[in-house]
Amino acid sequence: MSEEQFTSIPQDSANEPEATNWLSGFIDILTAPSELALRRVVYPARVIVFSALLITFAATLVQFLYSRNDTIRNQMFAMQARGLEKMAEKQGVSEKQVEEQLDQLRKQQEFSLPKTLGVSLVFTLLSAFLYGLLFWVLQRLFNSEPPPVSIIIALANYTASIAVIGTLITAFMQYGANSIATSPSPTLFINAEESPYLLQFLGRINPFTIWEYLVAGFVVARHVGMSKTQGFAIGATALIITLMLTGGFAYAMSSLVG
Repeated sequence: MSEEQFTSIPQDSANEPEATNWLSGFIDILTAPSELALRRVVYPARVIVFSALLITFAATLVQFLYSRNDTIRNQMFAMQARGLEKMAEKQGVSEKQVEEQLDQLRKQQEFSLPKTLGVSLVFTLLSAFLYGLLFWVLQRLFNSEPPPVSIIIALANYTASIAVIGTLITAFMQYGANSIATSPSPTLFINAEESPYLLQFLGRINPFTIWEYLVAGFVVARHVGMSKTQGFAIGATALIITLMLTGGFAYAMSSLVG
């Protein structure tokens, strides 16, 4: 399949207003991924930016919920304080300096809408690019005709809808249970305060993340003319790579903190 074919795939929705056609993909990824896979992506930049905004607003809402729950807020402080104290102990920092750092940590945990939005947006935009790029690289291993990178990144990032659903459901579960470890994942079986990095790693092993990666692989593969099975294989491989990277980071940080 040539590059021209990638950017001019026939679509039933071609007669719809382009201003709304690209936006509907965030619903279609949930209800009709097969149709979305065959759709022409006209505005990839809009898709990428909007996906980042969706996740940013969801992350901001989650942080707001945490700030309104004293138990969760204390748990989060305890997790960060434990790591800070151990690092300070290794570096020979005085108790007075440790107390000052803990006071700063408490202030940093206070919810600030501009700060949370700004930090989340920058991080999410970078994550969106790397996430989509991973799928482009994986499909390129089996596809002799390279599709435009921006198109594949945009298609993969339509799964922001799934990520947001998972993030909000998990956050409301935690808020209701008064526990940062409550989620549809193995985090239920660990002590969050003792293993903060393990908590972050295990939190990614949940039905929503699996759904997100498999659907992204499926949509990307079908868009470039590959089979459904190849798409699921790409999604599973991308998930495994992501878990290996996050798991390696969690192990390294745990070893560093002790």
